[in-house]
Amino acid sequence: MSAWEKMAADNKEQKPGAKPVAKKEPPQAEVVAPKVATSGGLNPFASLLKEQQLLQGAKNKTHRFVGIWGEDGTAKSGIVMDAFRNDPNKDEDAVLYALDFDMGSSMLASAIHPDENIISWNPWAMGTTDRTAYDYNATHSRVMTIMKFINAQVKEGNPVWGVLISGVDSWLEICTNNMRIVDLGLAADGIEAADGQGAAKVDSQSSWAIRNTRFHQLTQLSRDLVRLGVSVYWETHVKMTGNFYGPESGRKAAPDWEKKTTNYIPNIIRMEAVEVMDESGNVACTNYVARFVKCKTNPSLQDQERIVFTTKAGEEPTWVGLPELYTEL
Repeated sequence: MSAWEKMAADNKEQKPGAKPVAKKEPPQAEVVAPKVATSGGLNPFASLLKEQQLLQGAKNKTHRFVGIWGEDGTAKSGIVMDAFRNDPNKDEDAVLYALDFDMGSSMLASAIHPDENIISWNPWAMGTTDRTAYDYNATHSRVMTIMKFINAQVKEGNPVWGVLISGVDSWLEICTNNMRIVDLGLAADGIEAADGQGAAKVDSQSSWAIRNTRFHQLTQLSRDLVRLGVSVYWETHVKMTGNFYGPESGRKAAPDWEKKTTNYIPNIIRMEAVEVMDESGNVACTNYVARFVKCKTNPSLQDQERIVFTTKAGEEPTWVGLPELYTEL
């Protein structure tokens, strides 16, 4: 039976004089196409394609992750800033970021490189009481935030030539204090966290692993930048290792960072001031020497030395720099 025939039959059953009423068909459900989750428009892999473009661009740059250590005033930060100034391949708008724990980078940039595009961050977070100057937990968070900010700058296409971490030994101190204050609850602040100041000595290997994990969060963020073609330089001071109460021959100089760090950094340079004597036994000049103690990216530089700076009493100093930082590494 058609729809009209059905309506006519129904109308016959109604009372005389009543108006015919057409029955409504049940509404049809609207068919809606399922939505497909996408990223960056119609292409669900747009973010990965953008990342691929960044990685392809990074192939044209040498992946530099360099540790530099030595006594204070041996041109550790100087060779990095000089490389930034003289690298002919850098973008004209490129910047060098510095996380300046010891204030050495900012003073050097102000005195020697004032016109360069060097941005020096103060990584320290001030304390909220008069007892300690700094908040170690907030400082750790601030360092992580700055490194993530730099990473975001690179991914957005802003030219970043390099990152200089000045005073990595201070970063080690921050991680050690946070292990005692935050993770183990052995101290209320940095004063109590110091050895011999009321905090229990940490003797558990697993507890020291917490400190190492905190320290190497900076390592991982540095590696992420290196993958994107950013040069990363860690600068640290010297510590003496061995028997402190024995003969001097039992002690040796080492970089003051977490002991496993050398496993993660492919290139390590030691800076040293070497006095040159004349025939009378007087100091004729002082050479500031860079020695490639580890060089995985260019084995021909392994154990090689370069004079980067020379001073003589009563004469103008001679600056050479270390061009290998932007030509051969």
